[in-house]
Amino acid sequence: MAEESAAPAFPAADAMVEHLKTTYGTSVRAVVFYGSCLRLGTDQNLMLDFYVLADDLVAALNSPISAVFGALLPPNVYYHECGFEGRTVRAKVAVMTLAAFTRGTAETTFASALWARFAQPAAIVYAKDELARTSVTRARTRAVETLLMKTKPLVMGPCTIRELWVHAFQATYRAELRPEKDSKAEELVAMQEERFTNVGNAAIEALRIDLDSERTVATRAIWTWRFRRWWGRLLNLLRLVKAAFTFSGGLDYAVWKIERHSGVRIELTERDRAHPILTGIRLLFRVKREGGLN
Repeated sequence: MAEESAAPAFPAADAMVEHLKTTYGTSVRAVVFYGSCLRLGTDQNLMLDFYVLADDLVAALNSPISAVFGALLPPNVYYHECGFEGRTVRAKVAVMTLAAFTRGTAETTFASALWARFAQPAAIVYAKDELARTSVTRARTRAVETLLMKTKPLVMGPCTIRELWVHAFQATYRAELRPEKDSKAEELVAMQEERFTNVGNAAIEALRIDLDSERTVATRAIWTWRFRRWWGRLLNLLRLVKAAFTFSGGLDYAVWKIERHSGVRIELTERDRAHPILTGIRLLFRVKREGGLN
């Protein structure tokens, strides 16, 4: 996990990291890069995904109100743009404290969002010091252990390490407000099967998980995951409501998504940005009228 976390990014991602360090200031302890752009090694026609981990949310966000929201229901999510070699690089950025990140990947955290996300490949593209790097690496290691330990009771009978990963991601996708299809978990593991095999084998050895167990699916695990799905979707809904107040740049993000998926080009004015809710309603009708929505 330490070796994976130390993997370098590509130049456009590095440019965004410098932009984020400037934006959030000296309170930043680490920046973690994850998602499809990391897997593919490019951001062309895509959006970068980062977690910015800070010591002090008030200092990082420069807003006590946003910091309160971020502490109550982490993380806060923001849209960022920066220039690179004559083009625009875009990123979706989650901001939370390093302490909250560490707690969120641990076995004691009921919600699966963080330990499911960071059991997947990720890179620490900035660490303020070695302590920060070590803390994030250990948190990611715990995320793997937590994910596999929590989902193994859902698997009936013997399984391979690949099958365990697939079951694990299928279970956690169902705990999202907009769950992915089960085939998405298959695709994710197949894309980097060697990585998941190596990391998974190390984890089950450390945890002494028996993949050859004939044990049937535990009833308690089934009910625990039903409640976890309900809880995870509730948290997703609350974060969406929170985003209406904290998602800086959300309108620009929506316009980019509309243009990318529908081809409808929209130029925003400062007046549009000053009234994001009214603008969003107006744009919805415009995109529908121009055939951008089915």
